[in-house]
Amino acid sequence: MTIIKNIYKAREILANNITYFRLKKNWSQEDFADELGTTPTYVSNLENAKRNARIDYIEHIADTFDVTMEQLFIERPKVENHRIPRR
Repeated sequence: MTIIKNIYKAREILANNITYFRLKKNWSQEDFADELGTTPTYVSNLENAKRNARIDYIEHIADTFDVTMEQLFIERPKVENHRIPRR
């Protein structure tokens, strides 16, 4: 049971950091989806911790943000504002 909780915690940390770095770049979910080559729905699911991401895809996310994979797993204060208008 402890391992499962840690997996969910890691997913929540990753989700928060995806939002954190996306907002830092001033990207909407649509902008970020375009950069990743995926859909805004997939980005939303990642940011809401509803989807798991493969390790190689996490590396792709880190590269897109120009950060290390480790930075995607640093526990930060919860990002409350997720919205940036579409361009």
